[in-house]
This record gives sequence, structure tokens and C-alpha cells, in this order.
Amino acid sequence: MIKPNGIISASEAKELNDNWTKLRAKANDLAAGKPDNRSSWYSLEDIEAFINLIKQENKNVNGIRFYLGVQASENDSKGLTTVFMVPTEDNGKEKNQDIPGANGLDRGHNGYPPNAEYPQ
Repeated sequence: MIKPNGIISASEAKELNDNWTKLRAKANDLAAGKPDNRSSWYSLEDIEAFINLIKQENKNVNGIRFYLGVQASENDSKGLTTVFMVPTEDNGKEKNQDIPGANGLDRGHNGYPPNAEYPQ
């Protein structure tokens, strides 16, 4: 099995989480008007299905870009942070560009509670 590029240790993940808490948590909580979401969870089945779908729908797909977003609604205009994914491509001019009009993946599950820190 090939080890993917970018693998980090559990201690590095903890450090990233602690840095986010120190540098971003207060501002996000203030913007949301409540403790903001800190994570999104996706099943392996959904991730694998998304990868298969974007490969079928986009001939030049070469990766996935993750974005932070906010799930706002009429009932909750401030919303909670979410993470969503979109496929990228090497379009011949630029590598790793978002594919215009391609389907993305969202609707992951919040942490329990949404503001729980790493690890959960």
C-alpha cells in the first residue's frame, strides 16, 4: 500500500487543533453567536462514492479541494461552519483548478457537540 503525501501524526493533528483554538475559536464563536462547529464527519462510503462520481463526471479530475463554508438558513442566519469538497482538474493551463459547475460534497455530520475539540 502506498502511503499518501501529507500524512501527519496524532500529535501534529493535536497541535493544529490547539492552534485553531488559540487563534480562531473566539472569533468564530462570536460570529456564530454560539459555539461554532469545529469538525465535519463523512462516512468512508460517502467519500469513496464521491471520488467515483467525480471521476465519472469529469475526465480531467486530479484531486479534491476542501473549503470552509457556513450553513446559514432563514431560521439561523449566522449558521455553523461546515467543510465542503469540490473536484479539481489540470485544465492544461493551470493545475489543481476547481472544476466549474462540478458537483461538490457537503452535509457531513457536526462534531458531538459541534464545538468539541480534537480528538473526539
